[in-house]
Amino acid sequence: MQNAIQVGEQHTITIDDVAFGGDGVGRIGGRAVFVPFTMEGENALVEIVQVSARFARARVVHIISPSSLRIAPECPWYGVCAGCQYQHMAYDEQLRAKEKQVRALFQRIGGMADIPLESMVPSPRPYGYRTKITLHGPGQPAYIGRDHTSRVEIDTCPIARDELNQALRRWKEAHPVGLADQEDLHLRMDAEGQVWTPQEAEGQWVSQQVLGRTFFMPLSSFFQVNPEVAERMASAVRQMVWESGCAGLIDAYCGVGVFGLLCAERLKIIYGVESDARAVQAGKRNARALAVRNIRFVTDRVEKGLGRVLSRVSTDDTLCLLDPPRSGCPPEVLDGLSSKRVKHILYISCAPDRLARDAKRLVAGGYELVRVAPFDMFPQTAHIETLGLFSLRDRSAIRTA
Repeated sequence: MQNAIQVGEQHTITIDDVAFGGDGVGRIGGRAVFVPFTMEGENALVEIVQVSARFARARVVHIISPSSLRIAPECPWYGVCAGCQYQHMAYDEQLRAKEKQVRALFQRIGGMADIPLESMVPSPRPYGYRTKITLHGPGQPAYIGRDHTSRVEIDTCPIARDELNQALRRWKEAHPVGLADQEDLHLRMDAEGQVWTPQEAEGQWVSQQVLGRTFFMPLSSFFQVNPEVAERMASAVRQMVWESGCAGLIDAYCGVGVFGLLCAERLKIIYGVESDARAVQAGKRNARALAVRNIRFVTDRVEKGLGRVLSRVSTDDTLCLLDPPRSGCPPEVLDGLSSKRVKHILYISCAPDRLARDAKRLVAGGYELVRVAPFDMFPQTAHIETLGLFSLRDRSAIRTA
């Protein structure tokens, strides 16, 4: 039986893991205790702040024996701001911990004893990488605090590009009253280093460079905030698509068409499926600018548009690229691909726990997981970008999810 513990008690524990989300994990009487800002192998004096039936949460009172890989954070607001979880870790240790977390998620959620996990691709910039930040009102622009209610007013953000920090200072000088209640300030840098605020440039289109090609998109469109890692991931996607040998590509949740357009030269036909009409408009503009004529766009939700596209292609010569939102793919999308026996599926995920969940369904639907490639798109934070490549097995391998 687990020993009873109470809120307010102090305990000395050993941290034996770092969980997905960033908290160190120790145990008291068999009960898991999650402790932010701790590292594997450390001994810490902690105070219990929450107790549930299966686990507890605690805060650090004192690190008794710190890890040799513990470092001083670069941000003066670290631990108060909700944005970062790993600034106390040397960067190589962040990569090791995240890679270990991906494996554990596929084991625990995906039910896979072993996965073909590749090494975490590092960011060339552990700091100063973000090309977009969002701050909140009322008053001077602020990040959200760790309690999810307080505001953390900052002068500079160490994980943001210098251009954004300079733009933030200029904005604050020009707007001494700050933001209204419920108002946000979005700052986004384009390929030329110019910083835009959507409030001041409604309808503006911006450019981004990927693998030597220029893509235009509405200022409000999604684009990865770490261009160097985005390039490495785009290169990996293109390599996997080309190495599949497929003549057709379905780019589901295609946005402005970046991945499909990058792969176009070795494909016979590409279908991009996207519900955002402005993103599709941008995709068509990008196709014209890049002289790509073998791409067709379908403006619809993937849950509806994918079925129409699958009826037009030879699925035994097609790869489907999935790049869904953080919530992952709806079951009907995954089941539709399985029932049509699409030869390969390449799944891009910003939430490896959701990818592990969906991988379980795809494997049950007749696919083999052949590659898992994690990318550190967001250093200093708990987020992980991951590619999962699936190939269709024999029909006899299919079982009910």
